[in-house]
Amino acid sequence: MLKDFNVINIKTSFLSLLADIVGKEEISLSFDSPLTIREILVLLSSMIGRNFEENIFSSMGTLNKYIILGINGKDIRRFDGLDSIIKDGDEISFLPAIAGG
Repeated sequence: MLKDFNVINIKTSFLSLLADIVGKEEISLSFDSPLTIREILVLLSSMIGRNFEENIFSSMGTLNKYIILGINGKDIRRFDGLDSIIKDGDEISFLPAIAGG
């Protein structure tokens, strides 16, 4: 079977409290064209629901400061942040930041 070269397959993984909010630890997604992290977050919000959206985004529509997003194990801030383009085979990890004192 030949691979469809136009399809982009990615995996999203949710750790800790985020896995509880999502109801699972992983979601696999397929797209016809490259998307940014921001576009994937909007898609996931529509799939998962308002509770996910409220935990991922701040009231200003930016990434919640208590959420760390990684692409293949590297913080998205090392790339183009929410405008980072996801490629076939990438894994996006969602991790709540740990705070304490």
